[in-house]
Amino acid sequence: MRRIPILQRFLEPILWFAGLLLIWEVLVRALHVPIYVLPAPSQFLSRIVEDYQRLGYHALVTTRLIIYGFVAGAIPGVVLGYLIAKFRLAEQVLYPLVVFIQGLPKITLAPLMLVWFGFADFPKILLTALITFFPILVDSVTGFKSIDPRQYYLSRSVGASWWQTFRLFELPSAAPSIFSGFKITVVIAVTVVIVVEWMNSQNGLGYLVLRGMDDSDTSLIFAVLVVGSMIGVLLSWGMELAERTLLPWRRR
Repeated sequence: MRRIPILQRFLEPILWFAGLLLIWEVLVRALHVPIYVLPAPSQFLSRIVEDYQRLGYHALVTTRLIIYGFVAGAIPGVVLGYLIAKFRLAEQVLYPLVVFIQGLPKITLAPLMLVWFGFADFPKILLTALITFFPILVDSVTGFKSIDPRQYYLSRSVGASWWQTFRLFELPSAAPSIFSGFKITVVIAVTVVIVVEWMNSQNGLGYLVLRGMDDSDTSLIFAVLVVGSMIGVLLSWGMELAERTLLPWRRR
């Protein structure tokens, strides 16, 4: 009985997207829009099929950087979120510093990182981690602060250690908020990595966008946009699957 709603959940957006592409196709051909201005969906979708090896290689490079940057931002975000939620001194000292760093225009640091680290992967991962860190931190703080105080009474009454309290009470209670931050941030990471690859890269989807701009190849640019969107959707679905697997009580 539950398979039908799940199928509808995934099928409905696909049908809406297909309808949008159909309208796009009809309008472009009816108005005779030049391909260098706006390609028809059939043109850039066929480009994906024709250049699947090239696009696949650069997509894997970008996906690897997305995952590395996301993990590098998520782990410190959750850890620091726990410290800020649990210790008032950490909230008073660290949180203003984090907000200050978050206010810096981090994309403008890309040229500086190019000077420091060259065209290696490390500056892309570091910049992605810096941008994805703050949303996860905020959701982690919210999750750990929303824990019912009665759970701590129960924990102390059974003589649970700090680790047992964290693993059995605190982390499961804060996990929904943390995963909420994960699902939002992993999509942001896709955009961040592609933008950083424009400035500092010899490969990846951002590099392909630059090549398309140099050659006025709009069908390639739109093909890259579609592939990047697919990566974001797949990562978001993967994060949702991880939430449903690790938090079975949230399946309802």
